[in-house]
Amino acid sequence: MGLHDHEPCWPPPAPECCDAWDQASPELQARVGKVAALILHRLSGMQYGVCEVTVRPCGMDCNPGGGGPAFGPPFTPMINTAGGWINCWSGGCGCESACSCCHVCKTTLVGPVQEIVEVRVDGQVVPPSAYRVDNHRELVRVDGLCWPTCPDLSAPIDLPGGGAFGVTYTRGLPVDEAAGWAYATYACELIKACTNTSGCRLPKRIQSITREGVTMSFIDPLDYLDQGRTGLPEVDQWLMAVNPYGLRQRARVLSPDYSTPRRTTWP
Repeated sequence: MGLHDHEPCWPPPAPECCDAWDQASPELQARVGKVAALILHRLSGMQYGVCEVTVRPCGMDCNPGGGGPAFGPPFTPMINTAGGWINCWSGGCGCESACSCCHVCKTTLVGPVQEIVEVRVDGQVVPPSAYRVDNHRELVRVDGLCWPTCPDLSAPIDLPGGGAFGVTYTRGLPVDEAAGWAYATYACELIKACTNTSGCRLPKRIQSITREGVTMSFIDPLDYLDQGRTGLPEVDQWLMAVNPYGLRQRARVLSPDYSTPRRTTWP
């Protein structure tokens, strides 16, 4: 499970002072919690939720045909230390980047990486002292060895001598206090609507109502939905803080002319 999967890895909501939630069955609580998490996960740009995943990295130059990288960024022309023009890709020419003249053995994971659970090479567990994580996504080997560039993708990860390379880690942003509060508030209102409990604050489609000579007008909830909001002030304040432009996923900046500084983010 991860940032772009269908179900987010959110913990169960914990509404406070919500009688409708306390009176509902555990099955209904679980269902409403999943619905609330899925909606807020999408509206917040699919940033939150820490999921454990297992991946099998493959080196950029792992191409059975011998024609260069099987995938990855395009070639970049550059002059090597001997003064010759070469076609290079990140990590494939002996230098880490334009600002580093030493090669760093790394493999890039889909981040943000929160914690490395286990790394296996050739069926054996690699000790945590042998690697670190830079920039929340780059798994760097620090014991003088290097990660396999062409591992056997068909071999079981835990098969001794099988030639596999696997990484199990957690990724995503934790559901912090602000996210948890918005999540619990939204779940409470959803369960009120489901159980037809009075006091539900979810917007209705009523535009106006007249009673005893008093007319009240309401904002069309579609005005909120078009902007990626729910109509609940507490929830929408959080969405505005974490995703003010209504992005569908976490933003990234890619530039062939800029090398980001490296910093260790785990352990």
